Amino acid sequence: EWFGFDGMGRGAARFDLVKLEALNGHYIRHADDAYLVSRIVDLLKYIDGGEAIAAKLTSRRTEQMLAAMPGLKERAKTLVELLDGAQFIFAERPLQIDEKAGTLLAEEGSKIIAALIPELANVSDWTAANTEAVVRAHAEAQGLKLGKVAQPLRAALTGRLTSPPVFDVMAVLGKDESIGRLSDQAALAK
Repeated sequence: EWFGFDGMGRGAARFDLVKLEALNGHYIRHADDAYLVSRIVDLLKYIDGGEAIAAKLTSRRTEQMLAAMPGLKERAKTLVELLDGAQFIFAERPLQIDEKAGTLLAEEGSKIIAALIPELANVSDWTAANTEAVVRAHAEAQGLKLGKVAQPLRAALTGRLTSPPVFDVMAVLGKDESIGRLSDQAALAK
């Protein structure tokens, strides 16, 4: 009784990939983080470059992926997008910086990072909240908006202009790796 010819449209039926991706994204956002990490690991054998990523997948990096998952899954609609967002975890120093991120760092970004490194080095409890507080205080002291400082940070830490929240990235990478990546880019300012 729910379905009848009177409720049918005259247009041809079609498979809507945009709606499918939106639905998939909904379920990714509500999925368990450990489940998503295990699905990504399973996916690696089916995608280009997956073997290289699998070779880098240590227990530490698996833990980092799990820690990053809340920030990663907010924007992803597919497992491939989740993996792409997690590339900063697998990146090795010196980072490959994409063109847009390189432009941002070349302009004023490297100088901003160089000025921020000593303050970040003094953070004893390396959490997203604590690093954010330091960066906000630095931005205010320099008369800059937070985005003017956070974007160069993101570029230096991930090699891209898009990533999960930058302070989450810093927490996932840890203090030593974060400071190391920032120092690599700050050296370009000299």
